[in-house]
Amino acid sequence: MTKLNQRSKRTVAVVAALIVLAIVCRVLGNSGFYPRAIGLVRSIIYIFLFAVWGFSLQRRIMQNWQRRYMAAIAICMSFWFSLRTLKYHFIPAATMPDVARLAWYAYYIPMLLIPMLSLLTAVSLGKPEYYRPPKLLHLLWAPTILLILTVLTNDLHQTVFVFPKEYPIWTDDHYSYGPMYGVAMLWILLAAIIALGIIFRKCRLPRSKRVLWLPLVPFFLMLAYALLYIMGIPVIRLFLGDLTTVSCLLIALIFESCIQCGLIRSNSHYAELFRASSIAAQITDRDLNVCYAAQAIQSVERKVLERAKQETVILDGGIRLCAEPIRDGYVFWQEDISALLALLDELSGTKEELESYNGLLEEENKQKRRRKRLEEQKRLFDMVQETIKPHLLLLSEVSKELQTAGTEDAARKALGKLAVIGAYLKRRSNLIMLSDSLGQTPAEELHLCLQESEANLRLCGVTCALRFDLAAQLPFDAVGTLFDFYETAVELSLDTLTDLTVFATGNAWSPRITLMLSCDADLAELSTAFENASITKEDGVWYCALTITEGGDTP
Repeated sequence: MTKLNQRSKRTVAVVAALIVLAIVCRVLGNSGFYPRAIGLVRSIIYIFLFAVWGFSLQRRIMQNWQRRYMAAIAICMSFWFSLRTLKYHFIPAATMPDVARLAWYAYYIPMLLIPMLSLLTAVSLGKPEYYRPPKLLHLLWAPTILLILTVLTNDLHQTVFVFPKEYPIWTDDHYSYGPMYGVAMLWILLAAIIALGIIFRKCRLPRSKRVLWLPLVPFFLMLAYALLYIMGIPVIRLFLGDLTTVSCLLIALIFESCIQCGLIRSNSHYAELFRASSIAAQITDRDLNVCYAAQAIQSVERKVLERAKQETVILDGGIRLCAEPIRDGYVFWQEDISALLALLDELSGTKEELESYNGLLEEENKQKRRRKRLEEQKRLFDMVQETIKPHLLLLSEVSKELQTAGTEDAARKALGKLAVIGAYLKRRSNLIMLSDSLGQTPAEELHLCLQESEANLRLCGVTCALRFDLAAQLPFDAVGTLFDFYETAVELSLDTLTDLTVFATGNAWSPRITLMLSCDADLAELSTAFENASITKEDGVWYCALTITEGGDTP
């Protein structure tokens, strides 16, 4: 059982005061002191108590069917007292006997329903929130409704109340009981006993010796009251002589005791639940006055709460204070983030170390890239130097010829040779650079090499012609070999060369260059440098051809 809070204590005190006031009204009314007015006040007190109790059940009880059953019990009690008030204070039996008799019969509607609803409520004790009563249990409604209809239609058959024939006006002053009255009383008694028995049994906790005594107190009070009432004790008759009122109050007290000890689950005792919560939180009103607070929360000053409304506040010990507005107030909660803060500090130190290490790595990578770039440049330079080395020697010899030239024609001829060899050096170096960046060389580059070389040959008085039918990406080795073949042939015949025709044919897999040269030089030595070249001479014209197959081979 949970302890009563201040609000619950005030409620109990008010209810007890109203019940005492109602008992005083009964005593005064029975003593002849304004019995009608005092009786109305007494009835209004009980109707108010049972109505308020019913409304509170609707708000508190969690299980749907329990809430419906108990709310129906409260409605029946209020209805019962309303009928009594109407019958004794507003319906004159002398002038309206039929209406008074019908109100009397209607007493048995709540009298039969309350025990049956109590039985249904008792069966649902301890059931989960989603509990639904079995369909067979609804059969209890059949005899109850049948007995209610039997009482309400008593005028037709008089099996419940029998009126003497000598009294033409039927009232509750002169009557006797019929057989169906005994059946109705037996049903009421049976339902009440079974309901109380179920409640008594469920007060003993399973697999434990513990007993919930609170619901048993009104249970034993009901037994004691019934015994004393039957014995006709004068004090009982004076103060508690209204059997209906006492029975309704004790029934309500039994179920309220079940709520307080937890047999009937309710959503009350919020303050106690919040206080026992492991969540470090508190709820305040709009003026930051604490309404509910958990035991785990750290006390903070009002000015800190004001700050927390605007932003998150970090308290001593690594506690984070957060806030959110709710209806009519705020909720504040605290989170221990000390471990997270320590981790953040550690990560911050690690970040600084990584940034420093990253700077070193970046500088090291820059040095590596610079070194690699220099190595690549050196490699390309070595490749260019290795490729054009023989032609540089030739260029040096021609330069000497130019310096020692005795005539203008000799100088012009030496200058032309320099232009041809220089064009080759430039174009061959360019091909090497392109191949390194592109991987393959466009056929158009070979076309440009040949065009520039022939342009320089014309300066030497050589008649040139070019037919270029290659249009593709060619392997670098193939382009370099074809251009080297062309340049070697030109350099060997340059002194006596008069006519040159070049054919570049084939495709990307098998490019071919064919040279037709008119000169007096011996070009047979081309076969030494290019073993697979085809070198022939007919009618003073040299036919030199070289084909590069896929993979760099020559047929």
